Amino acid sequence: MKIYIRIIRYIKKYNKYIYYSIVMSLLFSIFSALSIYLTIPLLKTLFTGGQQTDIPAPGNITGFYQSIQKVFEEYILSGSKESAILKISLLVLVAFLLKNVTGFFQSVFMQYVEKGVLRDIRYEMYEKVNKLSIRYFTQEKTGNLISRMTNDINAIQSGISAAFSNLIKDPLLILIYLILSLSISWQMTLMSFAVFPVTILIVAKIGSSLRRRSQRVQEKLSEILSVINETIYGAKIIRSFKAEKYRNNVFRQENDKHYGLLMKTSITSELASPITEFLTILAGVVIIWFGGREILIYNTLRPEEFLGFLFILFQLVVPIKNLSTVSNRIQESAASGQRIFEILDYPVEVNESANAVPFTTFRNSIEIKAASFYYDKDNYILKDINLKINKSEILAVVGPSGSGKSTFVDLIARFYDVTSGEILIDGINIKDIKVEDFRSLIGIVPQETILFNDTVRNNIVFGLENVTDEQLLSAAKNANALEFIDNLQQGFDSVVGERGLKLSGGQKQRIAIARALLRNPQILILDEATSSLDTESESIVQAAIDNLMVNRTSIVIAHRLSTIKNANKIIVIDENRIVQCGMHEELIVDNKGLYKKLYEIQFKPTEE
Repeated sequence: MKIYIRIIRYIKKYNKYIYYSIVMSLLFSIFSALSIYLTIPLLKTLFTGGQQTDIPAPGNITGFYQSIQKVFEEYILSGSKESAILKISLLVLVAFLLKNVTGFFQSVFMQYVEKGVLRDIRYEMYEKVNKLSIRYFTQEKTGNLISRMTNDINAIQSGISAAFSNLIKDPLLILIYLILSLSISWQMTLMSFAVFPVTILIVAKIGSSLRRRSQRVQEKLSEILSVINETIYGAKIIRSFKAEKYRNNVFRQENDKHYGLLMKTSITSELASPITEFLTILAGVVIIWFGGREILIYNTLRPEEFLGFLFILFQLVVPIKNLSTVSNRIQESAASGQRIFEILDYPVEVNESANAVPFTTFRNSIEIKAASFYYDKDNYILKDINLKINKSEILAVVGPSGSGKSTFVDLIARFYDVTSGEILIDGINIKDIKVEDFRSLIGIVPQETILFNDTVRNNIVFGLENVTDEQLLSAAKNANALEFIDNLQQGFDSVVGERGLKLSGGQKQRIAIARALLRNPQILILDEATSSLDTESESIVQAAIDNLMVNRTSIVIAHRLSTIKNANKIIVIDENRIVQCGMHEELIVDNKGLYKKLYEIQFKPTEE
């Protein structure tokens, strides 16, 4: 219940719509009851020809009701039969019109609340996702995250509606119908409500089971979305390895499991409604038997009142059925809310210090002191790293696959925070620098270029404002990208497609370099930016990278021999530690060192 209460707190900013909805619900309930009540004088006119019949009032509430009824009948039944029927018909029409108008506005006001809360939660989740460290995305499935931001958020809407529509409108309807039914016959009313405690117990049991099942359904749906995402991302690999049948089987198995869970959940959910309706109809049958005796044997109830009572009783079925499903809908919303709040409550690892200082200019050096990083204490990714990088130096990072090279540069970019030790820039711990200021110092060209399904222009300008055409053209030119951009059908306004699929690997990398150039970063990080390119594209991209590295502090995960030879300093990372550090000429003469072995395997063939 705590989860659901937390969901409800999001409606505070929509209080005025809640108040309007309550007023409309009250009016809707009154006009609904009036539209049913008007059937009694109509039936009286049809059955008795409009003759008034005096029946002693057996009780206070009934006596009050009959006093009101007498005054009403005197107005309705005065005059001719035709006049009476016309008056009643017009009143019924007006009552139903007002009922529908107030019902419409009540629904519209609630839509403002429901849709607004969904919008707010979805935006809050998106903001939180943009604050999470890269560690979170290495642990979480993409499909699971997407499912929580779409299906789980949509599931919350039903719970909000249940709390602020059904729990307001339906009880009001039940209360007003109950007052009317009591005024006609308190004995029949009590008899009809004898079944409700049994109904509530049954529905509560169903709701408890439904919450558990709903959570399993959402978890399985997230796994399906992960399979779909992998299928789209790996379309080329699936076809090249003729793995369509294998992937189809994987999806079929997950889809069948989701179907089974969904059916069990649906059956459980649907069970509440027929049980409630049957018990209500059972009460109705008993009432018909009891009322028939009162009319035919004891003559204590008029036929039109008995039929009016039945109309009221069967009108009660709808709000009672709705209330019977409220618990289920709240349980489903709570299950989805729990999955949503797991993300919203997830700790933000890369936080800005409360005393963070502004930092705009890198002047001296980056120092890494006894820095270590791990996902768990038994599995260090990097350990006891000590290094100093001077301003305007080119640092080359080499090492075997899986040694921690990418994590090393990610720590400098503060995608993660070190788990021990510290990283200093000009003597200031990077944790004590405003995150926005620190990130503005750094430009990154990753191994796998990330482009968005937008125009070339927006992918280069990405995140910047007030960029002039001259600045854009200069960045594209220095990245050796201007020529191919001009050859695109719409130039800078050409859409690159999802993940930039409309462009070649070299073209994507040059856009990424133009993006970095436009920011004019003081510190440049290159993560094997040319490793996946063909020889011709690599040459063009490398020339653009050389332009990018001029007068900048550059940290490069090395792939080319030229990068190694031009570096002011080379570090070799192996088994999560720096095992060698120096210039190319120094390291190549160490026959026992790892650098020479890596050089001969990876770099020497490119020299020949």
